[in-house]
Amino acid sequence: MNKYQVKAFTIMEMTVAMLISAVVIAFTYTAYSILSRSYITFVRKNNDMEAIIQLDRLFRKDVSRAAAVYRTENGIALKDSSNTISYEINEIGVIRKAIVSDTFKVQVSQSLATFENRPIATSADDTGANLIDDFSFTLLFRNEKIPYHYHKTYSSANLIQIVP
Repeated sequence: MNKYQVKAFTIMEMTVAMLISAVVIAFTYTAYSILSRSYITFVRKNNDMEAIIQLDRLFRKDVSRAAAVYRTENGIALKDSSNTISYEINEIGVIRKAIVSDTFKVQVSQSLATFENRPIATSADDTGANLIDDFSFTLLFRNEKIPYHYHKTYSSANLIQIVP
């Protein structure tokens, strides 16, 4: 035995240790990549869904507070005693115009406005002819159709005030 021999790892032991380390690093990187992509997809889907939920919440609140709901050329107008809120529905999305305007980038495929089960297709000069009590539309979200339906209940006194 040589008295100058230094105790150390052999090249074979070092190679095996490096191989095991490389495999562990590869598994860790792959798992991180998969989790990162999944998280990004999850966040995008939630942000898109948040816009749809916000649109639904605002529309329900505006319909319930409005004294009258009218069909316009581009969408819906909701009037109460102090202000008017309008919703423009087009191929780009839905634009809510009030004190603060909001834009919802959603695809609306079908919209239907009715009053006492009679469709209101276009706006007329007479505001009484544009009055609606049901409004429904279908949103396209990630190749799925989501139907929405809103109903405004009028009392007889409200109808007499709105349509003389």
